[in-house]
Amino acid sequence: MKKFILILLFIFLFFLNIYADKPKYVFLIVAEGLSVSNEIALSNFLYGKDKMLAWNNFPLQTFMTTWSINSYIGQYNKTNFDSEKGYDTNLAGTIPYPYYKNDKAEKYFKNSVPTDSAASLTAMSVGQKVYNNSICYDKTNKIFIPNIVDKINEQKEYNTALITTNNFYSVAPASFFSHNKSKNNYNKIAEEILSKTKPEIIIGQNDIYEMNKFAAYNGYYCLSSSEINKPQVFNLVNKKLFVKLQKYCVPKPTENFTLDSFEYRFSDNKFSDVVSYCIKMLLEKKAPFFTLMEFTDIDKANCENDYNKMLGAVYDCNKTVELIYNLVKSNSTDMNLNNTVIIVVSPYSSGMLRFNKFLAKGILPRPNIMIDDKTFLKWDTSIDYKTKGNINELTGCYCAGAKSDLFKKYINEKNIIDNTDIYNVLNDIFIND
Repeated sequence: MKKFILILLFIFLFFLNIYADKPKYVFLIVAEGLSVSNEIALSNFLYGKDKMLAWNNFPLQTFMTTWSINSYIGQYNKTNFDSEKGYDTNLAGTIPYPYYKNDKAEKYFKNSVPTDSAASLTAMSVGQKVYNNSICYDKTNKIFIPNIVDKINEQKEYNTALITTNNFYSVAPASFFSHNKSKNNYNKIAEEILSKTKPEIIIGQNDIYEMNKFAAYNGYYCLSSSEINKPQVFNLVNKKLFVKLQKYCVPKPTENFTLDSFEYRFSDNKFSDVVSYCIKMLLEKKAPFFTLMEFTDIDKANCENDYNKMLGAVYDCNKTVELIYNLVKSNSTDMNLNNTVIIVVSPYSSGMLRFNKFLAKGILPRPNIMIDDKTFLKWDTSIDYKTKGNINELTGCYCAGAKSDLFKKYINEKNIIDNTDIYNVLNDIFIND
């Protein structure tokens, strides 16, 4: 009998240790369109030198390929593919611009078929490449692919949360919380998120009016981001929350400023404050959680070739990551670096920002003279954009906290991971730990 009890105790402690070894809190922060040149631009603007942003302090830093099947040379096989056929390091380099630049690389980026947001984010959520425009959908075999949130929900151990500066049914939320043949099927994506995947908290914009009623029908308490600090809201800990993000816009940089003088148009509704509220509510629920957080305005600014707007968008992302990182390290909550992991990743690079010279601290490029939305006179030649779309340039991937070392088994000899490795790491955390 004693031996039997010892065996049961051993089994109990074994499984308890497995669960205890899993990170309790997981943040995946997606900065859409963020290039390394964008990061350097903001760092130089704030500090007069590069690599000074919040994620530049993370212990794990690497670069990532983002290509989709559309640019793959040959027949793609999800279990046995050659990444060099999707991203040729001999031409494009093993480090991104501005650390590496030559005419061959610039030509390669301009001529190769770029990934789109759906394909890259789907690769991160399902662990295999897909064609552009697809959301967790295998176009070849005509089947939907289970994503990491599907697997998390099956285990019923973790709550999930979705936070975005964009519509809650935009591409990043769609790629992790839904499945569709097209990223543009907004109604179907929204319905699936609200009625099937059902994250505990949804925060984002919403242009589909009927989805407010649909959310309420599916058990969500609906409110706006301007209401989140009202006292009665804190009694909602046992309810699913659908929060409409209102009055969001990126801050505006001003020249020769102090570090706090990015100007917010609506200072009472900063995104970092909304994120802080969401974290508080998730912790109040007393359960482990996975939070997907998307910043989409970096990509919008790059596609508009708007340098100042890009700085503001990256600044907002940086401030939010800084808030989360400092909160985890503060020991003021249940979160700490032993039970929490923060991953910051850019699923693709857009705009192809290039520097003819690096601008000094606090200095912005002179605005172009425009006539009918066309450049009449280029006033400042210090910076240049080569495209208004995406390119298959390497992007940054940064990780801090529990299980950061999981990335090391996927980093190749060239210090590069593939975007499918984001799924592999998440799968190791939640499923195969």
